[in-house]
Amino acid sequence: MSSVAAPDIERAFVSSHAAFALLSFVGPGIGALVVEPVIFLYADRYPRAYFVRGGLAVLSIATIACGLAPGPWTLGLATSVCWIATGCASALAQATLIDAAPDQRARTMARWTLLSLAGDLCAPVLLAALSIAGLTWRTAYVIVGALIAVWTIVAFATPFGAALSDEAGAEPKAPAKSVLASLRDALADRTLVAWLFGLALCDLLDEILVVFATIHVKTELGGGTLAQSAVVAACIASGALGLVVLERLLARGHDERRLLVAFCVACAASFVAWVLAPNVWASLVLIVPVGATSTPLYPLVAARAYAQRPAESGAVLAASHLFTPLGLALPYLIGAIADHAGTQVALFVLVAQPLGLIVLARASGRARA
Repeated sequence: MSSVAAPDIERAFVSSHAAFALLSFVGPGIGALVVEPVIFLYADRYPRAYFVRGGLAVLSIATIACGLAPGPWTLGLATSVCWIATGCASALAQATLIDAAPDQRARTMARWTLLSLAGDLCAPVLLAALSIAGLTWRTAYVIVGALIAVWTIVAFATPFGAALSDEAGAEPKAPAKSVLASLRDALADRTLVAWLFGLALCDLLDEILVVFATIHVKTELGGGTLAQSAVVAACIASGALGLVVLERLLARGHDERRLLVAFCVACAASFVAWVLAPNVWASLVLIVPVGATSTPLYPLVAARAYAQRPAESGAVLAASHLFTPLGLALPYLIGAIADHAGTQVALFVLVAQPLGLIVLARASGRARA
């Protein structure tokens, strides 16, 4: 929500772009990096329902606090709590769904990603509707917080059952090793770390692509706001279609590793063609296969990561924070390349995602053989 409402928030607090980024992204990112791994590790020992329900409750309160924040520092603090609570509720809900159907990890992730994509569209739509109604970003935060509160009440009233270990009681599971040992073992798992690195690569053709695609359309192709929005919308819509296709292919029993390689090859080829598009219309057409082939990569890689430690999904989430600094640095690095060599060169760097995943999939296949 803060990224969508960024201009209005900056005007409200008369803050600079740098200050806004620090309070809304860098600070919360560092806080999540420190706190979330601890939560995830303990989530392997206590009933998940406590973490998911508690995370939703805290997220509701923190979101409303964002809307009522009297100044930038209180907004930054509330946003930090939102990040941690989101990780607690959302990431652990994802991990629990994976645990509930261990033989359907990729299909579960495909559905999860599709619903996440739909959720990502709700924030700008909600903000636009409120703007038309003459309301502000503060109202948007309060409304979202109230909706999460309703969701929280439903979560507390709904029996989660065995999938969330509801009947396990308040006592922790009898661990065979300490929390630190669980994290150490996860980080020592080279295959897991390799797939987590692949998961970090998936940031390249996600939000980073969206940001630099709009810049590319404007600076290199001379497109206006309408053209920029059309290219992004086409990418998102085709991404949803790609996820539906992926889920169907998985349902028919196609091998996940082969699907990953196939989508990567198609993604790399279509992405290069899109970057070389000579005009806005060509860009609008060629972005469709990019979205359709890039979006399925994340659920396939995430499923491989979870599969490495099937009984310790919380430890997998905790170990994934090893690459959080890389995720925070990537936008800056790509931006620096764009400043010095142009957006087209910077976009070519993003092809490292499908190419890197091909190498990873091939190496993983040889190791298994």
